[in-house]
Amino acid sequence: MIGQTVNYDTGFLMQKAVDWSLLNAGMTIPVSACLLLKAWDESILKHGVSKDINILIDGELYPAKLKNLNFIQSNWIGHKDIIQIRYGQQSALAVKLRTVFQSSYNYLFGQKQLIGKSKRPIPLPDDIHEYIRLYLTNSNDILCMECCANADYLQLANTLNAVPEEIYEGSDDDKFFMVDKTASVVQKELLVKCRKIDRSIIRLLKEFYGYRDEISGEKIGDKYGDSVIEAHHIDYFTKSQNNDSTNIIIVSPNYHRIIHRNNPYFNRRKFQFEFQNGEILRLKLYDHLKEG
Repeated sequence: MIGQTVNYDTGFLMQKAVDWSLLNAGMTIPVSACLLLKAWDESILKHGVSKDINILIDGELYPAKLKNLNFIQSNWIGHKDIIQIRYGQQSALAVKLRTVFQSSYNYLFGQKQLIGKSKRPIPLPDDIHEYIRLYLTNSNDILCMECCANADYLQLANTLNAVPEEIYEGSDDDKFFMVDKTASVVQKELLVKCRKIDRSIIRLLKEFYGYRDEISGEKIGDKYGDSVIEAHHIDYFTKSQNNDSTNIIIVSPNYHRIIHRNNPYFNRRKFQFEFQNGEILRLKLYDHLKEG
């Protein structure tokens, strides 16, 4: 147990779905979240630097490393820093995560046996929804990790099914959870917490893009001294409960309504919405959606 009080109300950093790397080796910090991470600890600004940190889970500290990868920048002109949290496969942290996320690990391990040495990503099946949330703390060598297992997802599912996506995304207060009057206190508290985290990610992404619409690249309302911009969940949150930053884009209200009315397919390889009538809306700004 830790012998000091660690406050992690200082900042939500990221949410990440469980995958094989998380359970065995580490994770990459999304480029949008790196802005917060660097403000939290300026030492990580230097390319190639690494430092020892601890990950706090359920009151226990687990050693890890925070690394700004030392790739050859001249070979990757304009590439942003890649910051990762790393730990060994047999580390206490990896063992802890495999224990908490036993369902994910069993499935992924089985799939790994089938595909052999292939490095292709393995998505979790539709009936397993597990992820972690990472928070900054008041200590610049401790990050707090919240583990959300499949049971947490199921607790929210019934309540979210009663909330239209546009109401969830458009709410500026917490009244939206009253749509389901049968929801338990626990369900409502979880939903309010998700909404608050969602707002943190949205605020971060808006700042990351300078309050510009990712489709047009323009700052809507700028000439009037204002900014009108909204957030859209690519995979609807009310169905996926996916609050990863890579599931959210920042768009103008007009584009947002068009997307919701037509439910186009989002092609992640080409960074574009593809409509059934053949029309395409391609993002001009998509740095936070790039892999690696």
